[in-house]
Amino acid sequence: MAGYFGIDLVGESDLRLDLATIDLPFAASSLDTVVCMSAINYFTRTRAQELVHEIHRVLRPGGVCRMGVQDLKSIAERYVRGDREFFFQKLADGRDRFEGPTMGDKFAAWFYGYSVGAHRCKYFYDFDALAHLFREAGFQAIERKAYRESRIPEVDRLDNRPDQMFFLEAVK
Repeated sequence: MAGYFGIDLVGESDLRLDLATIDLPFAASSLDTVVCMSAINYFTRTRAQELVHEIHRVLRPGGVCRMGVQDLKSIAERYVRGDREFFFQKLADGRDRFEGPTMGDKFAAWFYGYSVGAHRCKYFYDFDALAHLFREAGFQAIERKAYRESRIPEVDRLDNRPDQMFFLEAVK
């Protein structure tokens, strides 16, 4: 997307980088915005904390980080409500979105690290748990934002999956 530099381990991106082992390759206080959609949960909580510190390092004062994260609370509530439509979704190629034959198996597989290709999720957050990582890293303002509500222009080109994610914005 114009105006943004994409980092990912898979797929099309400007830079293929394994953030599980490598820090952000940007100078301190060099970026205005960092956006992370559906990625922080692929790292251990310890590594996620390190990455949030890295984001704080690379943002300029007043810079904004926006994260879209699978919402532990929302998905747990879907399980308790018995939301079979959600847990029995199919991917475009016809495979089950969540592993397992029953809704309980699917919830457990999601919670304990469902896989996307060769990569497994390692930790899940609700808003308070993720906001805690940002407070610990020194961010001044941390807010829950609605889907496509943001300080970031053209956020509508960045946000995805409002049915299962929460959005956090933090200002350095």
